[in-house]
Amino acid sequence: MSSINTNTSAMTALQTLRGISSGLDETKDRVSSGLRVGKAADNAAYWSIATTMKSDNKALSAVSDSIGVAKAITDTAYAAVEEVLDHLNAMKALLVTARSLPPAENMDTSSAHGSYVGAGGLYSDADPAYSNTMLKKVDDEMTQHIQAVNSVVDSASFNGVNLLQMPKDGSHLTNGSSATYVVSYANGQAQTIDISTSDFVIFNPNYAGEGAMANRVANYGALDGRVVFQTQNATTGSWGTIVNGMSIFNDSIGTDVYDNMGVSVIFNMEAWVMEGQTRESVYDGFMGEFEKRIQNVVSIGSKLGSVQKQLEMADEFNKNLRDSYTSGIGRLVDADMEEESSKLSALQTQQQLSIQALSIANSAPQNLLSLFRQ
Repeated sequence: MSSINTNTSAMTALQTLRGISSGLDETKDRVSSGLRVGKAADNAAYWSIATTMKSDNKALSAVSDSIGVAKAITDTAYAAVEEVLDHLNAMKALLVTARSLPPAENMDTSSAHGSYVGAGGLYSDADPAYSNTMLKKVDDEMTQHIQAVNSVVDSASFNGVNLLQMPKDGSHLTNGSSATYVVSYANGQAQTIDISTSDFVIFNPNYAGEGAMANRVANYGALDGRVVFQTQNATTGSWGTIVNGMSIFNDSIGTDVYDNMGVSVIFNMEAWVMEGQTRESVYDGFMGEFEKRIQNVVSIGSKLGSVQKQLEMADEFNKNLRDSYTSGIGRLVDADMEEESSKLSALQTQQQLSIQALSIANSAPQNLLSLFRQ
């Protein structure tokens, strides 16, 4: 039955066209956004999982930043330790050189032992019997290395953190501080690593040592305190410990001020020789104790290397975890562009056919006019 009031064919064609247009719009959205699930209405379960994983992935990105800061701090400290070791090894070589040089004679030993850089400069500078010797030239080079070590440790700071040196504050009462860095994140929990300055300290102005202030704590740095060494009595042949050794690096004995100091190391040892000690025992005793200081710094470098390795492994794992999260999110919500491309072509064709069908259905009532022609 044909009717001029109700065109069922046109209604069917229009419904088909609407459905195809809706599907075409959805496909265009997927093609333009690259997402199969762009909002919760597309797939509530997948959208919820993907949104949570995206949030965790942002947290992992912050973890990478935290690890990066920790790595920069430890890398800075390690570079400084290597530089310090270079200077210490050079000083050891200079000690060997000084031991092989002719001894100094007629020295004024009244200002020796523990002498330091003060307003008048090195005490050795004022001793003519010593200042014109080859030993003095070696001593001057030793002093340069001492001052360089002090400078390196002072400047081994990143983002205000210096693992190698405690704060220069006489009222600072702690053995050290620690910096905490996040190295992993999972299930709402952050895993951290603590990097304590007390594990790596080379200079600590707060140590309790000879002549130190009462409010200092017992935590020597690797190069703190006096280098106390054994010598052999030239008359009796007995060995004893000289408690009044030399503080050759940073020190604040007897003062509240913590300054960079450097002593005339060889000048002091030659003074001990002049006071009746054997030259061999003085130099060998000092070099033995000095070697212990070098090994202290080597130990710090080893600890730093372990922390660097731990941070490197944490960083690598975090990067792999972020990649896994990104891949997992993509599997849930990303559109298959090959599939969407073929679907887009098909829907465009269907849309054109639907428009043609609707046009035919709309022209059907016009055909009824031929029934009423005479």
